[in-house]
Amino acid sequence: MKDINKLILLPMTVLLGASLVFGGCTAAKKPEPTTPAPTTPRATTPAPGYPREVADRTVSEANKVNGVRGCTAVVSGKNIYVGLDLNSNLEKNKSVAVEKEVLDRVKKKEGNYMVTVSSDVDTVTRIKKVSQGVAAGKPIESFDQEMRDIGNRLQPKTK
Repeated sequence: MKDINKLILLPMTVLLGASLVFGGCTAAKKPEPTTPAPTTPRATTPAPGYPREVADRTVSEANKVNGVRGCTAVVSGKNIYVGLDLNSNLEKNKSVAVEKEVLDRVKKKEGNYMVTVSSDVDTVTRIKKVSQGVAAGKPIESFDQEMRDIGNRLQPKTK
C-alpha cells in the first residue's frame, strides 16, 4: 500500500510543482496604453469672414510711407489696428509725423474703418501676435481680450 501511495503522490507533487512554476510565476499582463486619436491639422488660411484683403491693402499702403521699415495690420469689426516698425534712425517727432502720414493714407483708402496707428514696440508685438494667429486660421474672436487691451492702450488718432 505504501508503494501505491508513493506512485500516486510523486507524480502529483511533480505535476503540482510544474503547474506552479509555469502557470503561477508569469508576470501580470498590463493593458496596452491607448493611443490618442490623431488630430486634424488646423487650417492655415484666415477664418471665413475675416477681411484679409483690407488688412493687406492697409499694410501695402503703410509700407509706401518713407520711414516705415515694416507694418502689420489687424481688422477687428470696423477697426483697423496698424503696428509700424519704423527705421531706427528716426527721431521722436519724425516718428509721430510718419504715424500721422500712415493714418491719413490708410484712412483715405479705407474710409469706412476707424484707424489706429502705433509704433510702440509692445503694441506692435501684440498686433503681430494677433495677425499671425489669424493667418494661422484662428478666428479673430479668439483674440477678443488681446484686441481690447490694444484698443485700451491706444488713443484713436482719426481725422
